[in-house]
Amino acid sequence: MLQSRGISDLLAAEKKAQELIEEARKRKNKRIKDAQNEAKVEIEQFKAEREKKYKGLEQQQLGNRTQMTEESNKETQIQIGALKSQYESNKQELLQRIITLVCDIKPEAHINARID
Repeated sequence: MLQSRGISDLLAAEKKAQELIEEARKRKNKRIKDAQNEAKVEIEQFKAEREKKYKGLEQQQLGNRTQMTEESNKETQIQIGALKSQYESNKQELLQRIITLVCDIKPEAHINARID
């Protein structure tokens, strides 16, 4: 009887050990899941923070591009206006020079031409 009681105590201890091990596994798995959830939350916060920072920089650069485009357009319009005014002021003089060159022809014999 003592032997069967020892065996039953041993089986009971083994069963209790299995329960403790199973409980420890459950706690471990719960801690792992909790840690994963915390990590996901931290990752989402980090992503949101970086996304916000990126959007801010992007908006700043787009603002700079818009400003640069506006300045470039203004400068281009100023240059176009200057070129138009130069054209208008020099148009008559250039026409006179072209007409003079076309109309005032002085006939000369070419240096290679032989007059026999």
